[in-house]
Amino acid sequence: MNVHALSATLCILAAVVVHASDTIPRDAPLPDAQQIKQRVLETERKARKDKENYLCAVHEESEELDANGKLKKSETREIEQFFVNGQQIEHTLSKDGKTLTGDAAKKEQEKVDKEVKKFSDPKQVNKAEQEDEKQADMLLRALRFTNGHRDFVNGRSIVSFDLSGDPNFKPKSLEEKLAQSLMGKIKVDEETGELTDLHVTTDHDIKVFGFLGNLKKGFQFHMNQERQPDGVWIPTFVAGNGGARALFMNRQFRFLEKTSRCRLFNVESTVTVGVPKQ
Repeated sequence: MNVHALSATLCILAAVVVHASDTIPRDAPLPDAQQIKQRVLETERKARKDKENYLCAVHEESEELDANGKLKKSETREIEQFFVNGQQIEHTLSKDGKTLTGDAAKKEQEKVDKEVKKFSDPKQVNKAEQEDEKQADMLLRALRFTNGHRDFVNGRSIVSFDLSGDPNFKPKSLEEKLAQSLMGKIKVDEETGELTDLHVTTDHDIKVFGFLGNLKKGFQFHMNQERQPDGVWIPTFVAGNGGARALFMNRQFRFLEKTSRCRLFNVESTVTVGVPKQ
């Protein structure tokens, strides 16, 4: 699972935890994630649609280090991010501080046009949404929610749960193994069902290719979202770090993604377009 897929899946997981309501009494019982799953997934579909009104600037960093912590490889990207029928599209503007020009810029625009065309097709959108919901269902089965409690922050009810792998879950795929290995805490805005903060780490090594390699214990993933003036929630911070070993190679990695300067715009997704001109 890549970073963006993991982020999207965890956002849906957060939405599954609670159900929107107009008033949250302080003594109200905590929501049961299993009972309200389908209802809140429908809310998440609406949230995807709402994001289509936004164009955001994204700064992305990734680094690879050797076993001693020495930098081996790094990359930065400046990206414009927007949505078509709820599906995230990224337009890379620069890499490592250099603006894309010429053939590189043309190739990137062709990639963006291709993705816009793809997700202008309702069949492709439905396929992507089904995959997202499949991932959310898998996470619900792999994780336990415990020690739930409610806090009020700036007048909003925030529900928190501790997360840990369910020992009764029998993982088969790499993604299922990763999901069951997670432990940490999730915080959710109770009124909207949207993630405010998520911090998880793996509690054991995960074999990737049998004896050939593994993802080391201690992989960390941190994410939060912020509410925009019109009530739409957008991820503003995603970060992670960890280690992996394959045969005789031992590597550390870390990544960071910051989203800022989100602004409203209007894009017609029924035709093939690139990122709207500013």
